[in-house]
Amino acid sequence: MTGRRAASLGTALILLLSACESGAAEENGSGADPGASSSIDEDSFPTVKFNQALNQDVTPEQLEDWTARDLLPLAPAHGGAFETMTNALRVADPGPEVIIFGDSMTQQGLDPAELGNLLSEAAGEEVTAFNGASSRARWGMNLLLAHYVVSLEDPPSVALMGISTRAAEDDDFYTSEGAKSPFSSLVEGCERPSSEAWGEADTARCQRDVADPLFRFRTGGDQVARAQEGQPAQTSLRIKEGSQLRSDGFMIHPGVSAAEARQISDTRMERGFPGFPTVHEEAVADFGRTAELLRSHGVTVLAFEIPYTPVHQANLEEAGRDYDARRQDAAQALTTPHEVPLFAVDEFGDWWGDGDSRDAIHLAPPGAAKFARQLTETPGFLEEVQAGLAD
Repeated sequence: MTGRRAASLGTALILLLSACESGAAEENGSGADPGASSSIDEDSFPTVKFNQALNQDVTPEQLEDWTARDLLPLAPAHGGAFETMTNALRVADPGPEVIIFGDSMTQQGLDPAELGNLLSEAAGEEVTAFNGASSRARWGMNLLLAHYVVSLEDPPSVALMGISTRAAEDDDFYTSEGAKSPFSSLVEGCERPSSEAWGEADTARCQRDVADPLFRFRTGGDQVARAQEGQPAQTSLRIKEGSQLRSDGFMIHPGVSAAEARQISDTRMERGFPGFPTVHEEAVADFGRTAELLRSHGVTVLAFEIPYTPVHQANLEEAGRDYDARRQDAAQALTTPHEVPLFAVDEFGDWWGDGDSRDAIHLAPPGAAKFARQLTETPGFLEEVQAGLAD
């Protein structure tokens, strides 16, 4: 099976992603979570150590060859789950028609396999979806992913932007970590505006990432060891017992009862960090840059809201400060200036209950599948997606 190749990431990236056949598929594993879709049947959920020093005796030529043959990631990323997700997106063949952007609430809250099934049923033909949302991501991190997505030979037709309560905040995680990763160096390039977060030292490090494979993989020791053994770059991942990242980007965690979710919410409220919405100008701008980049490559961009659990939203509303009105305003602040259609979701449906959530704010696999159905039943959603698929 031939992997999808990045087409326009600069000379160094073209060298890395030459048109070679991908490595052998991962062996079937017995660690698959019962909540995983039966269509995800090649996930082996390996355990990979990240941020490990490169101390193997390897050459730059070997690293470039292994990367081109999908035995290595494009480059080490800011986090193992993000890196694994981009590995999976890179080798998906055919590529997904629909890709989901957002933060951890979306990463755990919308099952792409179930969404794909529902979209296929509505379209009368197979539609595949991929969850590209990631933990702690705001719109800087999602813009990084969008740069990667549009570089692929076969970009998706539709992008779904998941908007959680805190989605309109600045992306400090991107500026402090994501932007400084070797993955970002190759995908976003090194010519960036000077700022407090990006100086001459950052430019020099970025340029060395691009030019020197040994430097680029300086923290990829475990990934390189896997490549030496002939194993493909991981496209699924075991996080810990019961927690796994599927090869369609979906994050699996165990569920709790509704009563436990309420207790977790009560504790969050008592600690004083419950998660009220805030709108920052930089987030609005980054959301717009992400949408415009995708649209400039023919991708239809739609947005949807993903709420907290009903028990946590009730706690926030009871606390005052006009929680829900501010949440809706924040979603509009992101989407309206950039003319991105927004599908509001006031709350989860009557389906929400025991086992549907991981905690007070994230869904578990059963809830994520049910939310996929709720989203497709939102008035106008299916029609807009189908129009994007037809373009």
